[in-house]
This record gives sequence, C-alpha cells and structure tokens, in this order.
Amino acid sequence: MSKYRLTMFGLAAVMLTSVSAVSEAADAPRAPAYRPPPPPLYYNWTGLYVGVHVGGGWADLGIGDTGSGFLGGGQVGYNYQISPQWVVGVEADVSGTGIKNNLLTAATPFGPVTADFKWNTLTTLTSRFGYAFDTWLVYGKVGGAWADVSASVSTPFGGASAGGTGSGWVVGVGAEYAFRNNWSAKIEYNHFDFGSDSGTFVTGNSVTLDAVKAGLNYRFGGPGGLF
Repeated sequence: MSKYRLTMFGLAAVMLTSVSAVSEAADAPRAPAYRPPPPPLYYNWTGLYVGVHVGGGWADLGIGDTGSGFLGGGQVGYNYQISPQWVVGVEADVSGTGIKNNLLTAATPFGPVTADFKWNTLTTLTSRFGYAFDTWLVYGKVGGAWADVSASVSTPFGGASAGGTGSGWVVGVGAEYAFRNNWSAKIEYNHFDFGSDSGTFVTGNSVTLDAVKAGLNYRFGGPGGLF
C-alpha cells in the first residue's frame, strides 16, 4: 500500500511540475515577429519639368573660321522612369545666342569692310534616354535641330543682310543631379550638324556647331513643395 501511495504522489508531482512549466512558458515574453526590411527607396525622375540654361558654343562654317559666343534659354520636357534605373523622355529647348563667325575684315581707303555670320537662335526637339543612380541621372539625347541665322556685310557706302532658318540634327550627353525635392541641376554637351544647305548657310560646306550648357530644372509632382 505504501508503494502505491508513493507512486501516486510521484505522478502528482510530475503533473504539477509540467503544468507549472507550461504556465511559465505561456507567461514568458514573446520575441517580436521578424519583419523583412523595406525595399530601398529610389529618387523618382518621372514627371513634367521646366528649366533654364546658360552656356557657350562654337560654330564651324567649313571655311576655316570658327566663331564662338554665349547662349542661354529654356527647356521643357517629360521623363518617365521605367525601372529603378532606366529613364526615357522627350525635351524641347530654345536658346538665344551671341555666336558669330567673322567672315571678312578688310581696310580700304574709304573705311573698313566687314562680313559676319550670326547664330540668332537654336531650337531642338529631342528624345532622352538615361540611367539613374538614385539622385544622379546620366543621359544621352538625339533629335532635330533648327537654327535661325543671318549674314551681313558692312561697307563705307552701306550694308546688306539676309537670313533664314537651317535644319539639321543634334546629339548630346549630360548628367543631372537632383539636389532638393523637385529641383535638379545639369551639365550637357551638344553637337549640331546642319549639313551643307547653301541656301541658308551661304558657303555650301558642311556646317557644325558645338555647345556646352549648364542648367536648372524644376519637376512638377515630386515629393515636396516648391522648395
């Protein structure tokens, strides 16, 4: 009989210990559930933008003379980011310029004779394609180009001038940095080729122009307000 009681007592003790252990386990603080880290955030280049630019250019009329001067104007465009890295878009810009080719300077007994060729405005409509490194965008561009130009001759007895619009193509490369909310700054190189339109460019030779521009863009619809 004593052995039976001892056995029952032992079983009761084991059961009490088990219940106590289960209760302590239930009351123990639980470790927080594991949550994967959020995906990395990238700057979004998608949106309509407007901006301004300044720079300089140099033009070759194919007659051994290279003219140069300043340029400045504005641009409007739209970017679409098709992945975290790739960006495509379209852009139009217009620049007024002071680029001038001096064709002739001669002294005569009656006074000087001069002839020059002026690049009044440059207009482009291009597609853009780029690769984004978060807030940095490296891009290329290609499209059509138009130049409003004029040629003038001045003599001691008077002068004459004529002008026109030449068409051609442009290619370019650039880099743009988004430095604050919707604002970005860029630097860009463009090469223009207007062929050999003798009606517009007088010389009949291949006419080219190169330009370097620095610009500032504001993109609508970004994360913040104006500033």
